[in-house]
Amino acid sequence: MWAILVGLLLLGLYGLVVEPHWVSFREVHLTIPELGTDFDGFSILHLSDLHGRVGGFSRPRVREALRTSDLIALTGDLYAPSLDRRRLAGILNTWDRGKLYYVSGNHDYRHGRLDTTPWDPADALLDNRAVCLKRQDSELWIAGIPDLVKGVPKIDQVLNTLPSGARAILLSHRPDGWLLPGTEAFQLVLSGHTHGGQVRIPGYGAVFRHNRVPERYVSGIYQVPGHPVLITSRGLGMSELPVRFMARPEILRIILHTTNDHRIDEVGVD
Repeated sequence: MWAILVGLLLLGLYGLVVEPHWVSFREVHLTIPELGTDFDGFSILHLSDLHGRVGGFSRPRVREALRTSDLIALTGDLYAPSLDRRRLAGILNTWDRGKLYYVSGNHDYRHGRLDTTPWDPADALLDNRAVCLKRQDSELWIAGIPDLVKGVPKIDQVLNTLPSGARAILLSHRPDGWLLPGTEAFQLVLSGHTHGGQVRIPGYGAVFRHNRVPERYVSGIYQVPGHPVLITSRGLGMSELPVRFMARPEILRIILHTTNDHRIDEVGVD
């Protein structure tokens, strides 16, 4: 009996003290057919659900990725009510605005309106718009929609911006953005929101999914023929429940490649 109680206590301490701060840095290599050769090796640092947490940004590997990645994709939920906003805002202001793109998450709204103060996203805000990145003769489009519940997503407005046959990436805070009609025009959707379930039970999976994507999906790579690849980050922070179990916080670095086939390789798990 005592052994069981001690075991439960240790598991509880692990979920409260250890795993929430044990950040995983992963690299995903994704091949997009017909991606312009000038974008071969293009790197995207995907960050999500910070909820005011800044500890991961002190790691040398993360600082190097922030500096060297070609694009930083920030998919919503910046703050937490219990943490001072100014600390995270100060860090966000040090990032290169020329390569930062952000879409809003549900926790970024107050009284029905987007409120990211004291940080001003300015041109980094990608809600309901698309931006064309050019390298020599190649183009890559980066588009975004706001939170599907707190915001007003206008996917048709975004799609009308894209030229026919464009190579395009969609940022959506919730994985359910992948389910919207018209997303077939994209090759990749990056999302967050789920925290990877935040608490997972061996043999069962996530206790709470927070999305409607099939197959009990809560994070990682999801691929179905005829649809874009969906990659959902477990995010860095936590919301109401200050615990993680078998759902480590993570930072993703996605590297794009161009060949005639469509392969996904995941490396660099730590």
